Order: sequence, then C-alpha cells, then structure tokens
Amino acid sequence: MNLNHFFSLDSPLMTILTRIGNLIILNLLFIVCSIPVVTIGAAWTALHYVCLRMLREEEGYVARDFFRSFRTNFRQSTLIWLIMMVVFLIVGIDMKLLSRTGVAYPVFIHYILIADAAAVLAIGLYAFPLQARFENPLRNTIRNAAILMISALPRTLCMLVLTAIPVVILLGIPKLLPIVVIMGFSSSVYACAALYDPVFRRLEPAPEVEEEILSEPEEDTPAEQNEGMKGDQPDETGR
Repeated sequence: MNLNHFFSLDSPLMTILTRIGNLIILNLLFIVCSIPVVTIGAAWTALHYVCLRMLREEEGYVARDFFRSFRTNFRQSTLIWLIMMVVFLIVGIDMKLLSRTGVAYPVFIHYILIADAAAVLAIGLYAFPLQARFENPLRNTIRNAAILMISALPRTLCMLVLTAIPVVILLGIPKLLPIVVIMGFSSSVYACAALYDPVFRRLEPAPEVEEEILSEPEEDTPAEQNEGMKGDQPDETGR
C-alpha cells in the first residue's frame, strides 16, 4: 500500500477527516451565532447553506460561506424564525393553561396542539434551506415549505427525527452534551441535507436555462413558485 497516496490531500481518508473538521467548525459557528436566540433563524439558514454545498462538494471556505449566508439571509430568516417562535409560544401557553384549569379536557386537544407545533417545525425544516438556496418572497418560501412537507412526507418525518436528536440530548442526556457541542447540530443538518437534496435538484432549473426569467406560477407547486436559485458567486449575489 502506498502510504503517500493514503495520506494525500485527495485521498478518501483525508476527505473524510476534512469533512468532519468542517462539520465541527460549522457546529461551533452555529452555536455561537445562536446565543442571542433571535439570530437562530439566520444561523440555521447559514448552516443549511454550507451543509448542502458540502454534500454537493461545492464548499469553499466554511466560515466565510457561513457568515456570507448569515448576513445576506438575516432579515428573511429572522422573520421565519420569529413566526415559528410565536406559534410555539402560543401552543406552550395553551398547553399550560389547559393543565392548570383543573377541567378535564379531551386528550385529543393536547394532541392537536402538539401536532400544530410539529407541523410548524416541519415547515421550518424546509423553509430555512429553501431560503438558503432559492430567491423567493417570504410568502412563497413558507408556502413552498408547506407543500414540500406534505409531498415528501417520509423525508419530512426522518428530518424531524434527525433534528430532534441533538435537542433531546441537549435537554435530557447531559452526559452526551459534548457530542452536541462538537458536531451535534451540523451533523443533523448535514443528514437532513442528504434527504432534501434530491427534492431540491428537481426544483432547480437546468444549467442551460438557469438564467431565464421564470413566469408567474399558475399552480401551487414548489417547482413553479421558486423564482430562481441564489447564485454562488459573491460578486453578484453575495451567496
């Protein structure tokens, strides 16, 4: 075995080690940028942006790409995050009020509230990567995310489980906390990107027509509602 080739920069081993190192860097950047809480949406979008590029082997400098996406997507990503937080807050208040009234409400009411929160989270699982990848108004981004949540339901359920894993560890298994700090969130998003990437590829225009202006959609399908992809050239779009 040629050890020089085994340890060369383009060897499978070094590729894997580089990918793990990038995920560790991304995880730390996500945690730091999420500390103010209100910035979680922008940090989540940036994490999806870089993870999808890594999955497609398009990544450049991880930190630079992360902060570029964080900055350019900040406004719309923050609005999506705030909408989610309002819904979660309403659901939480409702559940607490139901538990304190002393009235025996039907169990299905609690299930409805939990399902509402899960649906909003599932929409967010698509909204942030859609925001990272495509140019769309906020309304179209949320609508497309809702359509994808339903049309790709098996993938959505897998993404919900993957997203819940680091949160469950963070809140309920303190002994495994170092795993979350090292690469819990980034590895979860990377796995989610592997699930939604085939769906996104079907929505993206072919290279030869990528520059064409898309017409106004007549039906509510994500492929027709996406107004265009966000370019990867920092000179033009900053993405």
